[in-house]
Amino acid sequence: MNINKIKAGIIGGAMTVASVLGAFSTAVPSITADAAGGGNDYARLLQYSLYFYDTNMCGSIDSKCGISWRGNCHTQDGVPGGFHDAGDHVKFGLPAGYTASVLNWSYYEFKDAYTNSGLTSHLQMLTDHFCEFFKASTTLSGDSVSSFVYQVGEGHADHDYWGPPEKQDASSRQIFKTSNSASDIAAEYAAALAANYVNFGKAEDLKYAKALFNFSTKNNSFATEGTTDFYYDPQWASYKDDQAWAAAWLYLATKDNSYKSFLDNIMSSEYQWGIYNCMGWNNAEMGAACLQAEIEGDWSKVTDCIGRKGGGSNNYFFDQKWGSARYNCSAQMAALVATKRGAGNYADWAAGQMDYILGNKGVGSHAAVCFVTGFADNSAKNAHHRAASGYQSGAEMSNQTGYASSGHTLIGALVGGPVSADGEYYDTIQDYTANEVAIDYNAGLVGAAAGLYSIKKTGKVVDPSTIPGVKGGSIIVEPTQPPVTTTPPDDPIYTTPVPVTTKAPEGGNEKRVQATLGTDGGYPSFDPAGADKAIITISGLPANQSGFNGGAGYTGASGWTTDRFEFSSDASGKANVTVDLSGAKNANSVQVQIWWPQEGSKVDSVWLVYESGTTVVTTAAPQTDAPYKPTVAYGDANCNGSVKLNDAVLILQHVALPAKYTLTDQGKLNADVVDNGTSGINGKDALAIQMIDAGLLTVAKLPITSAQLDALIK
Repeated sequence: MNINKIKAGIIGGAMTVASVLGAFSTAVPSITADAAGGGNDYARLLQYSLYFYDTNMCGSIDSKCGISWRGNCHTQDGVPGGFHDAGDHVKFGLPAGYTASVLNWSYYEFKDAYTNSGLTSHLQMLTDHFCEFFKASTTLSGDSVSSFVYQVGEGHADHDYWGPPEKQDASSRQIFKTSNSASDIAAEYAAALAANYVNFGKAEDLKYAKALFNFSTKNNSFATEGTTDFYYDPQWASYKDDQAWAAAWLYLATKDNSYKSFLDNIMSSEYQWGIYNCMGWNNAEMGAACLQAEIEGDWSKVTDCIGRKGGGSNNYFFDQKWGSARYNCSAQMAALVATKRGAGNYADWAAGQMDYILGNKGVGSHAAVCFVTGFADNSAKNAHHRAASGYQSGAEMSNQTGYASSGHTLIGALVGGPVSADGEYYDTIQDYTANEVAIDYNAGLVGAAAGLYSIKKTGKVVDPSTIPGVKGGSIIVEPTQPPVTTTPPDDPIYTTPVPVTTKAPEGGNEKRVQATLGTDGGYPSFDPAGADKAIITISGLPANQSGFNGGAGYTGASGWTTDRFEFSSDASGKANVTVDLSGAKNANSVQVQIWWPQEGSKVDSVWLVYESGTTVVTTAAPQTDAPYKPTVAYGDANCNGSVKLNDAVLILQHVALPAKYTLTDQGKLNADVVDNGTSGINGKDALAIQMIDAGLLTVAKLPITSAQLDALIK
């Protein structure tokens, strides 16, 4: 064995993880905010960012659109509806499908942000409008797609027109249709429809999602007519990322393991070495990796990519010149998803990056600019956008830098942003690299805003009638509902039981007995014992808050399944979660997985609920007053459910700088794998874990002694 190679691996891994921790350290430097910037008003940012989609809405929109200066347009399109792509009026399929799926993803991950700000109805109106267009574009023969329209409008002809969409000549609206290609676009449509089904439960959405996914994977080819020069790059084009993204959503929608197998195959073959791109219209692998991580518990690909993209500093995250702000925001969104799922704490990094986006601080040597239009005093004002500009022709617009006197304030649109890492940016209508806006740009902004509001809980929505150009009352803002807490009913079933064998009554009368807590894979677990439901009591939560989440994992008839649940805490920081066990009838263990918040969360007890039938259950005496005692998952220092190189690196960093690189109480228990309980946490623990990563030791052999480790090294 080459021990120097192992040590080099640890050092190399340390550099990688150091970049993660450096980029996303909770100790973000203090920021002096420009008074003209957007502050940390994340609720209002979420509200404003949705209105950009009203601005780019297409079709018969008078009854939907919340923007007063927009009206019905392109109603004679071969497929009316949908959304204009950017500052132009083409309905490009790939960014549209991507956008709709990411908007749905933001709701799926940060539902509490929408609920608490009263913006659910607005978001759903937009995603439904997208999905109605996708379905109208698709021709079904039974349950199969015979053809679908993947684009409306020809890019070059459309760009020759500068004026409002309401006045555009219908003759430029070419239809692009296929019966055997455009697999990337079909997969993105499928992802959006499946995600919309997961969020809002429309059966027709799921039907079309399945059919479009099958179409995509059957044909495995691109459509180049109409897309070339716009949303197709033959050098980098791929449909595998889109198909993996769609498969993940279809698995969440159906729990059909064939979709999970497809996802796993793509991620292990196409992305076996990791994820290297921010989420974007041409790279959906980050989203697929996040959903796969939620399903299976391994976040290493996601966090490794976040580390690489973070750049190791709190400077403005600059990934690409064209539309740099969109990649900044999509990186924030992925980091916030990982944070809420317990795979790291990147919330302060994201907030620091959003300070650049909202004009609270300048990029490099340049003055602070809010790159979200209409949001702050120092917002960009001259976005490259035909409808808002007020110009009626290209001749009028040429040689101008700002809007016409008849132009409109564009609300909530993310402009392209700095074209260099030093912050070079010019607010002119002519610059489509730095100042165009697009539906895919805003998707990441919406997700980041929702994530920051969900986690930071700062800001407040405003009356729509006070926003320039927004119809008063056009979007109903539901009143914020207080967190809903559940308390076990005061009945004899909840009195302290003694060890007993209990027969569930027949006739539908509910009976509850307390299960015995054990461990499975490092998680608290219980035997479902044929019960219909389980009531899981959780404590140690922040009081009176909503948006917590977790899952119940078990091996059922169709393989491993994780049923997600969300919950809220009461005034004492407790919650009771009811879980359906109908799929776990043949399982012998159910894992209770608390994804967020992990810190402080404790599973106190589980009650098995029997609604009918004859089932005999043996229960043990409850530990009603004892807190949940964490089990030790040796080697899993970062508590992500796996033992890998990152655990070794975290241990080394903790040993060197314990104040900066902290371990949770559970992580400390897990990390002490050599001379357990006597020598503390040190480099030997890291070396043992690295030997596991190298295949020279197994987790099952932990903990070990120093002598045993020395023998392995020799």
